[in-house]
Parts: sequence; structure tokens; C-alpha cells
Amino acid sequence: MFRLFHNAKVHAMNPATGWTPQATWHSHDMPHPEAILTSDDRIVAVGDYRRLKDMAPLGTERTSLEGKYVLPGMGDGHIHSAIYSRSITEPDMRFCGSLQEALDLLKPFVEKARQDESQTWIFGGQWNANGWDVPVFPDKHSLDSICPDIPMALGSLDWHTLWLNSKALETLGLDRNVKDPDGGTYERDEHGELTGIIREAAGIPIRDGLMQSDVSGNIDDYLPVGQRELLKRGITSIHDIDGTDCLFAYQKLRERGELDIRVHKVLRQEQILDFISRGIRTASGDEWISMGPLKLFADGALGSHTCHMSDPWPGTEDHGMAVTTRDELDHWIHLAASAGIATAVHAIGDQAATEVLDAFEKHQAISRVFGLRQRIEHAQYIKRSDIARFRQLGVTASMQPMHCTADIPMNDFLEDRDLAAYGWNSLRAAGAELVFGSDAPVEDPNPFQGIHAAITRTRHGDAVDGWQPQEIVPRAEAVYYYTHAVARASYEENLKGCLAPGMLADFVAVDRDVFSEDDRAVKDTVVEATVVGAQIRYQRED
Repeated sequence: MFRLFHNAKVHAMNPATGWTPQATWHSHDMPHPEAILTSDDRIVAVGDYRRLKDMAPLGTERTSLEGKYVLPGMGDGHIHSAIYSRSITEPDMRFCGSLQEALDLLKPFVEKARQDESQTWIFGGQWNANGWDVPVFPDKHSLDSICPDIPMALGSLDWHTLWLNSKALETLGLDRNVKDPDGGTYERDEHGELTGIIREAAGIPIRDGLMQSDVSGNIDDYLPVGQRELLKRGITSIHDIDGTDCLFAYQKLRERGELDIRVHKVLRQEQILDFISRGIRTASGDEWISMGPLKLFADGALGSHTCHMSDPWPGTEDHGMAVTTRDELDHWIHLAASAGIATAVHAIGDQAATEVLDAFEKHQAISRVFGLRQRIEHAQYIKRSDIARFRQLGVTASMQPMHCTADIPMNDFLEDRDLAAYGWNSLRAAGAELVFGSDAPVEDPNPFQGIHAAITRTRHGDAVDGWQPQEIVPRAEAVYYYTHAVARASYEENLKGCLAPGMLADFVAVDRDVFSEDDRAVKDTVVEATVVGAQIRYQRED
């Protein structure tokens, strides 16, 4: 089937027609293409409406885009789509300014659970003690004051710390006798009793197991809700970080003909041996669902001071936490690479990044044999001496611009440290590959808010220069990191990421020109329509 999308101002972002990813883009000096001709799910031509109308065969369906601006479909290079989908209906405490506000927000959810016998747990998250008026971590007693009778588990903003009530600890069989696992801790009070705060590896069975099981609801029901929200934000492709149940749910959506976004599925450590035994490699699959890299964790997070730093946190001897040892990193990276599977390693602290780069360098030869594109997820703090190594080793920095603007109040400790912090421009200048995402539900997956953060280094556009403005990236580059770079990171740069003949017909129509709009207004971009495979999957209603 042929379809002619017309009455548009198209930013094709095609290097052959005037755009390069180094922000040298002269489309402003040229007439905008105004139409896109598609056949089935592919682009046939982009250009002048009259010319494309003459090319179109009899029976071509015509769709007016009402004079809107068109961009390639947006991608999200790092998203927990199952957790995000579920979080839409769960308590979200990210905007609470105090412990009391968080408890008040939770109370209606407690009452609802008491009236629903099928609800055996209360889950939710995004609490941020660092942003409360009294920035002290909460404990089980505060939750017990509003909910002593139903087990409750709540993830922190970065999901590296869990907050449980006494009923949850009892239900899970956790008491003062439980031992801390490697790379994790159960916080205890002065008497040795559990406080209800669980960090890093200690919380993984709860966060990645219980909270993503049927106890939290049927993933087949809530995943389509999240898909709708992503389309509403102009997202056509994602790199999903969640578990195998999420992969199966997407496969079922596809079988029912209801999958509307393209999924590059990151693989979990606990399933990797099974994937290897079945001969699954990174980039295997098709244009709707493809297999991604193995996900590993090198350290923790900033908010809980568990990211692994070369220098200790001010006033302490605490360097954060190595969640995975160097020997374990070596083992898993080599195992995966030998099977043709790339690795994406969570590393926030600068010491964690160094150790991951060392491990990638050790196994670089086997990675190159299979053409693997190794990744570091987040890469928030990097030693200056390590920046060039990203380019030298071919390691992609998978980063989230809105983490930077959200974390500004917590970055005072950097004052005397010579580190690249959220160093997008430093990495870009060194020739490293970058890809942008949201880490939703930690941040809103809206890519236009992410572009705004990348070009201003401010949360709301209210500062003149932004935080560490030397790391701002050019606007065209920021858009590139949400489009073509996402495609490249999933080995699909010849399929999507720009609008050109032969590419998948994935694009988004928006209400403004993000290349000429005022910096502060970019974050307010409204998606009018999202097209995937030449089909309108979302259209804004007046």
C-alpha cells in the first residue's frame, strides 16, 4: 500500500540532503521537503509534494499533516518500559517535598488496597529523600504509621534503594539475622534491627523479582498503557532494560498485532546462559523486536552514595560500592562476547567507569571479531584520562540528559575533583559515540525535555548559562542522539534514524521547529502524530 504524507515541513536529517551529525546542518538555507511517500512500511521518497504526487501510483492514500514539523521517530536508548508502564497507576512520590507529603500521597493507595482483597502488596516509588525539606532517609516506622497491615515496597528515585514497612519485612522473612549480600546492604539501626531501607544487590530480588511479578499486576494489561504514553511523546523505538517477562509481553503484543513501537531488548544476567544455548546474539531478531546487549552493574547510584568513586565522599572513607568485582566483569564480558553478545554495563562513578573500560579493553579483540558495540550506561562521572578511551575502544556512552539537571543539587562534592560530570560535550569532542535516553520511570521519557536538558543544562530553563555549560551539546547533535544514534546503538542505522528512501517510515509530527525554537520552549514541544511503519499509531485529539 502506498501512502503520501503531505502538507508538512520535514526535517529529514539525511546526510545526503544537508545534515551531518556534527551540527553542520544547512536545511534552514534550503526549502523544507513537504511530503513523504511510503510503500508498505518503507519510505519511497522525501521531497516536493507535486513531484511525489506524480510518482505515486493510482490508489495512493493521502494524509495531510496540517503544516506540522516532521522529524525522524524519537528513540529512547535506556528505558525500563515495564516498570514505567506499571508506575503510571502506582504512587509517584518524585514531587514530594517532605516525608509527610510522601506519606500523605500514599494514604489513598493504602485505603484502596484495603478495599481490594486481590491486592496483596502496595508498590510504587520515585521517592527522593535528598529533595525533602529534611534530607534524611526514612524507615519502616514511618510507613507503619499509615500502613501496618499490608506489605509495602517503594523504590527510590533511582531505584537503587528500597523502602519497606514492617509487614513487608515480615512477609519476606527478613529480620536482624539476614546477612548482607555482596554488593548490597540491609540498613540497620543502633540495635541491629532492620530499618526497612535496602540498598543495591540486597534489593534486586524484590525490585527485579517480586515487584515485576504477577503480584504487581498483569504485565499484559499495563504494558499497552505505557506503549500509548511513549507514542504520545513521539517515541517509536526503545532499548528496554527490564526482564524477560517484558520481552514475552512484547512478543504477545506483536502476535496480536498490537505492538506499535520497535523494541531492542537488553538481556538480563540470570537468563544469559539460556540465550547463549539457543544461539541468540546481539542484533538478532527483526525490525520490531531485536536482541540487545547483556546488562551488568558495576556500581550503585548517586542519590544513595553507592556509585563507585576513586575519591571518597567528602568527610568519609566511603568510596561507594562495587556491585560487581573486576573478576566478575571479566568473566561475564568475555562469556558474552565469545557468544556474539555485547555488554552494557551500568557505571555511574568514575572508578566504576575505569574498571569497565579496563574490562572492555581486555576483551577488545573478541568483541571486534563479532562487531560488538559495547556500552557504558549512565557514565555520569568520568576521569579526564578515560574520555579518549571511549573512542579508542569503540565504547558507546549511553547517557540520560535529565539525570544531569535533576542531580544538580547533589553535585556539590565535585567542586575539587577534576572529573567530567555528565560530560556529553567532552565525549563528543573526543569522537566518542553517544546515545541518549531517559531511564524512565526515573525521569519522564519525553525526549523533548531531554533535548532541552542537553542544550541548556537547566531543569526549567531559568538559569542563564546552565550548570557546567561547557558540556552543552549543539542542538542538532542533541536531536541526533535521540534519533540516528539510538538506531546505531541497536545496529539499525541503515533502517531508521533519518528519513530517506529505503528507511522505515517512522516519524513524528510536532507543533514547532525544534531547530529554531527558543531554547526554553523546546521542552514544551507537543507531539501531534506519531507514525511507525507508515501507520499513524498516535494522533493528538483536540
